[in-house]
Amino acid sequence: MSVVEHLSNNLDRLRGIKVIYTDLDGTMLGRNGSFLHTPEGHPTTEAAQALLAALDAGIDVVPASGRALPGLVTDARLLGLSTVIAEMGALIAYENGREVVENFGPTPEGDRPVRQMERCGAIALLLEHYEGRIEYHAPWHTMRECTQLFRGRIDADEVNALLAAEGHGWLEIHDNGKLRGSYLGLPPGESRVYHLQPRGITKGHAVGLDRERRGFSAEQCVAIGDAMADLELAAYVGTFVLVGDALVGDPQLEARAAALDNVVVTERPQNLGWTDAVREAAARA
Repeated sequence: MSVVEHLSNNLDRLRGIKVIYTDLDGTMLGRNGSFLHTPEGHPTTEAAQALLAALDAGIDVVPASGRALPGLVTDARLLGLSTVIAEMGALIAYENGREVVENFGPTPEGDRPVRQMERCGAIALLLEHYEGRIEYHAPWHTMRECTQLFRGRIDADEVNALLAAEGHGWLEIHDNGKLRGSYLGLPPGESRVYHLQPRGITKGHAVGLDRERRGFSAEQCVAIGDAMADLELAAYVGTFVLVGDALVGDPQLEARAAALDNVVVTERPQNLGWTDAVREAAARA
């Protein structure tokens, strides 16, 4: 039994919400990244109805994802959304990409972060040192500017110590949650997705910048996610919602979530839990 409180017992936390920052894969989306299918793959309009209710109530829904900016802007437009946070918080785009705010510091040679990772040998180091344990998260590792994408199973603290020891201390790797597919011989649900990125980039910091820019208080904002990288948003919003299956088989995430006083968990998994949170926020707007 999770020690994290259930959303159903904390619905007053969702009163007066103006912005919902949401992860996509494993959170807003169901099987195979579909907005219109449940985690088991059954067609559903529940999430779409909840999204429409939120928009009708004047709540801005902002995808905050590790996805690359061009694809994320297109995804958001299809759902009627205009603001996105891409590449783990490195880029914030407004008005369907017409204005882009960069949220990362300088790289050692002033180039775009991913190009510098390649040039300095950090990516090659990880692929060689952890051969058979991680690989590019193909095909989604292409067309990236600020973070590089891998999948497999590694210890993030160990990787970050290696990067520092090899002279790449300006970089760190972040765990962005479990994958439902089977990769590198691991059974479904055992493989995880990782982002290699400059230190200081977080979804949470990007949310803080967006809140300041648009004048929202933390209490007017809620975030929804399923991974350790998403949990960074908890410090920047009034309430953070974990979808129901996020804690399954992840004691580290559960321990971190339980230590925070503004984290709740839904009873249903993935986009069904997301639906419950968004629908309740819309009803209390």
